[in-house]
Amino acid sequence: MMKNLILALGLLGCAIPGLAQEKIKAETLEKVIAKPSAQILDVRTPQEFADGHIPNAVNVDWKDQANFKKQLAGLKKNEPVYVYCLGGGRSKQASEFLTAQGYQVFDYSGGMMDWRSTEKPEIKPNKGKADKGMNMADYTHLTKSDKVVLVNFSAVWCAPCQQLKPILEKVEKEQKGKVKVVRLDADKNNQLMKDLKVSAIPVVKIYKNGQEVWTYSGVATEQELVKQINKAAK
Repeated sequence: MMKNLILALGLLGCAIPGLAQEKIKAETLEKVIAKPSAQILDVRTPQEFADGHIPNAVNVDWKDQANFKKQLAGLKKNEPVYVYCLGGGRSKQASEFLTAQGYQVFDYSGGMMDWRSTEKPEIKPNKGKADKGMNMADYTHLTKSDKVVLVNFSAVWCAPCQQLKPILEKVEKEQKGKVKVVRLDADKNNQLMKDLKVSAIPVVKIYKNGQEVWTYSGVATEQELVKQINKAAK
């Protein structure tokens, strides 16, 4: 049902001239947050929002469709709406939906990953209670735990990440003994990703004896992964 709704909205957006959401960068949104009346929607889950969000943003969980639609009643159609999530997946869907409803939408597709990597201000309601994930020291130790280590940053809500998952599983099985594959949840490793300057997912990094020898952002092919693993294993 949800997929059909999103598809229908996408077709509607293509059919009506001028009906499109505009993507913006962190610098643009940083100027917007200075205005208390700005309509900034954080479409992540309440837990993600509590762990840290952009100043003046309001949490409206895209996954909770019933509540999301109710919250629209409080938005002004004569003023722009700024939307973001963690890495762009949910904000894209929410932006398409809002655009189809007649709102002028600006999608900050970089999301919290990009916001944090650029050292922008962040409100943290949980005040450090959030899962901090792996620290840099542990990560460095991890990359040295085998001759060749492949690290994948991903998230369950990320469609490209789920597309990459079976590819990595196949590679891990077929290249057993040649590479150690580690999967890290982007939602639970915010600080680590910030330290590594990872601003989008999925990301694959390959290390040889603790040294990074290859990195790829997006859905890498099986052939490319095997090629890079064999290269590092020499």
